[in-house]
Amino acid sequence: MVQTMHIGDFKARFSEVVELIKQGVTIKVVKGKAGELVGYFGKDIVPEKKEERRLGFFSDSGIDIKKEDLQWSDEELNEWGL
Repeated sequence: MVQTMHIGDFKARFSEVVELIKQGVTIKVVKGKAGELVGYFGKDIVPEKKEERRLGFFSDSGIDIKKEDLQWSDEELNEWGL
């Protein structure tokens, strides 16, 4: 079970939160009016799988650009005038 809690409540009721976590409840902590995620607290939390991002307009063109493709030597940069 996941229970959402504002960061102010989380801090004010910390002892109660610890007991909830011991019982197996996962606490989702948010802040601000927009409900910006601060984090999840609980037992056996599996981190979310990172989504691989694609670069700008290349995302729809089928071109794959890797980090290794964006690394140039100083000599190459000097040849290009950079």
